[in-house]
Amino acid sequence: MDLEKLIDYQIHLSKKLNLKDKINVENIKTVAGIDTTFLNPYKEPTTAISCIVVMDIIDFSVKEVVYGQKEVDFPYIPTFLAFREIPSIMDAYEKLKINPDVFILDGQGILHPRKMGIASHFGVITDTISIGCGKSPLYGKYNPPENKPMTFSPVFADGEVRGYALRVKKNTNPIFISPGNNISIESSLYVIIKTLKGYKLPEPVRLAHNFLSNYRKKLLKEVNDG
Repeated sequence: MDLEKLIDYQIHLSKKLNLKDKINVENIKTVAGIDTTFLNPYKEPTTAISCIVVMDIIDFSVKEVVYGQKEVDFPYIPTFLAFREIPSIMDAYEKLKINPDVFILDGQGILHPRKMGIASHFGVITDTISIGCGKSPLYGKYNPPENKPMTFSPVFADGEVRGYALRVKKNTNPIFISPGNNISIESSLYVIIKTLKGYKLPEPVRLAHNFLSNYRKKLLKEVNDG
C-alpha cells in the first residue's frame, strides 16, 4: 500500500471538484442515501456491503433499493475511507434504474485535508451531485452549535468555510455536512435539512443503514447455514 500515491490521486481528483450548484436545489425530487458496512470488520480481507436507497423528497416514499458487495483488503485508515468503501458502493450504483438528483453519503465531502472525503470521491468519479454527512468530525474547526434543534455553525478548514456542524436535536452531538461535488456548501445544508424526518440522520441515509443491517444479517445467516 503506497499512501503517497493515493494522496496524489486524491489531489488529482480534487482538481475536478465543482462546488457550485449543478441544478437548482428547489427542483430536487429524488435523493439517494448511501451506507456501507462489512460482514466481518475485524477480518482482512472482508466483504464490504453497500446499500443505496432512493427516496422521493416530497412524500419520503422509497423508490428504489439496491445493494452491492465486494471483497476488500484495504484497512480502515482515516482520510482514505473511499478506497475501502467505493468498490462496493459502485457495485450498487451500477444497479440503479433511477438516476437520483442528489446522493448523500455517510461520510465526509470536502471536510477533508485534501477536499476528497468519500462523498467528494464518489461525486467526482460518477460526475453526480453528492453531499457528505458525517456523524463525527474529521477535519476543521468549529464552535458547537447552540443546544437547540436545527442550529448550525460553520466548520473552517485551511482558512475557509468547508461545511456546517448541524445539531438536529437538543442534547445530541451535531452531524457534519459538506458538499461532495456539483453542489455548494449552503445548498448542501439545505438538502440535508429537507431530508430530515425526526431523526438525527437524513432519512435516505437512515433507511440505507436499516436496510443494510437486515441485509447483513441475512448474509451472515446464509454463511453460517452454508
